[in-house]
Amino acid sequence: MRILIATTAFPRWPGDIHGVFILEEARALQAAGAQVSVVAMHAPGAAHHESIDGIEVIRPPYLPERWEIMRKETGGIPAMWRKNKLARLTLIPFALRHALAIAQFATRRQVDLIHANWTLSTLTAGLGQPLHRKPIVATVHGSDIYQGGRMTGGARLSRLALSTAHTVIAVSQSLRDETVKLGVPADKIVVVPDGIDTQRFAPATQGDGTPSERENLVVFAGSLIERKGVHFLLEAAAQVVAGVPNCRFVIAGDGILRESLTQHAEKLGLAGYVQFTGEQTQDQLRDWMQRASAFVLPSLEEGLGVVLLEAMACGTPCVGTRVGGIPDVVVPNTGLLVPPADATALAHAILQLLRDPACWHAFSLAARQRAQECYSWPVIAAQLMGVFERAAVAGRAKQAV
Repeated sequence: MRILIATTAFPRWPGDIHGVFILEEARALQAAGAQVSVVAMHAPGAAHHESIDGIEVIRPPYLPERWEIMRKETGGIPAMWRKNKLARLTLIPFALRHALAIAQFATRRQVDLIHANWTLSTLTAGLGQPLHRKPIVATVHGSDIYQGGRMTGGARLSRLALSTAHTVIAVSQSLRDETVKLGVPADKIVVVPDGIDTQRFAPATQGDGTPSERENLVVFAGSLIERKGVHFLLEAAAQVVAGVPNCRFVIAGDGILRESLTQHAEKLGLAGYVQFTGEQTQDQLRDWMQRASAFVLPSLEEGLGVVLLEAMACGTPCVGTRVGGIPDVVVPNTGLLVPPADATALAHAILQLLRDPACWHAFSLAARQRAQECYSWPVIAAQLMGVFERAAVAGRAKQAV
């Protein structure tokens, strides 16, 4: 099967973590026997055309580089849309250029289908459908539905975009429900979560093969934006260090709230307890997760939370908020769920993991097992291939009529 992945988020250069799970998906599909290519959004400094592990990657420029600002901010396109009105003007040239590139590539390479990630890429793939006539499978990841749906005209554009898809994949049950509320027929949507590399993300071991010792370390990884709830994690941290004085917190990531969060940590007296690392590579994140006793994702909304999967694969118990797709991932025997925007509940859950070794070890083993059985890329790639094969068969039947 020849698959063209269309995406607005994709690594721009080696070591870049933006959209890295899309590259991992491409590798997994290729390992499953598919021939995979990618049309991604161009960004200043990124190659226009390259091959990554045998995967052809095209990044068509849509404006002179100094004006290509759609992915300038962490937090995705919705964050840029709210912050920078100029970015909205770049949407039209991007959509037209991306639609043309997808249509040309799909036709030239005779692909069987287009897998469009996020609604914006689905929109551009749909715009070019009269030219390429290929079935589209769209995946919604969260921000495109939660955030995009609240933008002016966003819900209408999302419905229009997803109406061009043969099948819509939601990465969690909650996101599926939200997509139905948007007006997409329920029988058109399937749930397939994101995957992770469970060989790369695995518990650290010592030279004799025994598990490495954990530290009283709590880790968060993600964009420093409002919906990630880091403000509440800092307030919880102040309560945790009062009970466990040798505990430390690592905040890995960057975003528009970094300065205000740093100031808030100082006001809470956490200057010696909280480390803001900025963006980290996948290997750096894995190293933090392997050292930590707890990984925390205090989001106010979340499509799924790939970082939770990565932490679980490292055998690190997770504390997450009971929102979006997080309850799909953090089930009762693998970690703890708390209400969103509740710093005290967050602190109590973290303290439970730090103070109860038996509970911690049970969660750690179950988390690793669940990551391997439910979210490893071979498992997810097999599910995706099943969806793609059905869409490709329907597409060929439609063209034959």
